[in-house]
Amino acid sequence: MGLLHLAAAVLTLGNVGLSTPVPQGGAVSAAKYCDAATTICYSEWVSPEKIAYRIAIPDTATAGNFDILLQIAAPKTVGWAGVAWGGVMVNNPLTVGWANGDKTVVSSRSASARTYPTPYAGATYTVLPGSTANSTHWTLTVLAKGISAWGSTKLNPAGTVSLAYAQSASPPTEPANNATRFSIHNSRGKWTQDLKSAQIANFAALVEKASAATTA
Repeated sequence: MGLLHLAAAVLTLGNVGLSTPVPQGGAVSAAKYCDAATTICYSEWVSPEKIAYRIAIPDTATAGNFDILLQIAAPKTVGWAGVAWGGVMVNNPLTVGWANGDKTVVSSRSASARTYPTPYAGATYTVLPGSTANSTHWTLTVLAKGISAWGSTKLNPAGTVSLAYAQSASPPTEPANNATRFSIHNSRGKWTQDLKSAQIANFAALVEKASAATTA
């Protein structure tokens, strides 16, 4: 049953119509969120479920493989939340996160067809300090490599891209395992991300500072 549910989840985020309406997140993401602990400023988009998706990239990035800082901040009621970097579920990197106790977990996934998304080795993630969970929300901050280019696709760091998200109230089966199964989403949608607005100066130095930070 879990496999069928997950296959359905993939279908829902593909280009086929399903029962849950897709929220119309067509506005270009332009809001800024600055992390007081790291001084990193992200381009932020908040879903109807109050999940914040925050992105920062180097202001020196060129089309192709460039690093991406991704922060997901979600209410504790969100069991998992994910991003599809190509705007659909199939044939592009997927980044999924969830809470595990007082910490958070990132999972790299992909799906070559409308089937259950499996672990994806083409992307690597470094979980940064401040990735925590408490009684009200959880936050995941990662340095991602390998999600800005795949196959013949290259994201334009000076342009806009269509991104997709999904979330579920049900947590993964084994939250400590980043290759675990997770259930079908409760909702999903798309937004247009302005990567130009996500560019920040001194990216490498800020990442180094964030990596060395300690949490209380």
